[in-house]
Amino acid sequence: MVDTILSQGRKTETKKRHPKIEDYSHTFRLLLKNRVAMVGMIITLIYFAIAFLDVVYPQYLGVSNINTLLSFREPTAVTPLAPSLSNGWYNLLGNTEFFSSQFPLLPICLASLKFDLGYSIFIVAIGATVGTILGSIAGFKGGYSDEVLMRVTDVFYSIPFLILALAFIFLLGRYIEYAVYALIIIWWPIYARLARGQALYIKSMKFVEAATASGASTMRNVFSHVLPNVLSPVFVQISLDLGSIMQLFAVLFFLGVISDPYFPELGNIINQGQSWLAVGVWWPIVIPGIFILLFTISVNLLGDGLRDVLDPKLRR
Repeated sequence: MVDTILSQGRKTETKKRHPKIEDYSHTFRLLLKNRVAMVGMIITLIYFAIAFLDVVYPQYLGVSNINTLLSFREPTAVTPLAPSLSNGWYNLLGNTEFFSSQFPLLPICLASLKFDLGYSIFIVAIGATVGTILGSIAGFKGGYSDEVLMRVTDVFYSIPFLILALAFIFLLGRYIEYAVYALIIIWWPIYARLARGQALYIKSMKFVEAATASGASTMRNVFSHVLPNVLSPVFVQISLDLGSIMQLFAVLFFLGVISDPYFPELGNIINQGQSWLAVGVWWPIVIPGIFILLFTISVNLLGDGLRDVLDPKLRR
């Protein structure tokens, strides 16, 4: 009888999961209950799945060797085909003039997602990492380092992001790589200010004071206590910024700031398709815009859902 009770007790103990894992599981279950956030998550995952498939098996999307296919096509002045169900799935969204050649619009849009999402993730990841670490350290230490960081972020916030991006791009060079560097430079202050505000609140809490009294160094407090509690609002901001970066890239290509006409990007497709708008060809402009709009809405819905489940004041 005693052995049976002890064995049951051991089984109960083994079933208990780590508190962090249990908390993450509970958070995910709360997110699943938010239908609007789930819609945003599903659409976002579809976008990322298309981009991943384009990297692994591009032939399934009709975008394999896209540059080779386009480079050997003869330029044509024929009006692009309208969206149709009768010309195969490649022409489902119609044709567009790209690289001075006629090409199905759907494969071009699918091919551009790999670059739009890839660069957006890279920019946000670098900016969030640098800004979160600097903001957490400055907010926790205070003093001169905190004052310098805030004055630097004030300078960045005093100028609209688009104007600042244009200035850095014209300074560095009008190429896609330099545009990425420019956006990283102007994007980290967002996370620095966010992390700094959270660090100011967290360092006044009892467990941080106890850790400091026990001899924990500033770096240990920052990486062990401040950063784990800063990540929740940072993740929400990341989800919102992914759509903003994609929009900004589209604007830069549409304005012709990035001088790369052979780069498959949604804003570049709109830029090259606008020459046909005068003759009633609307789909090379509207359909890439829908791709951008749908992704921006989906990540914003997901970000709102994450904020609701990660914010203790809103969490239920």
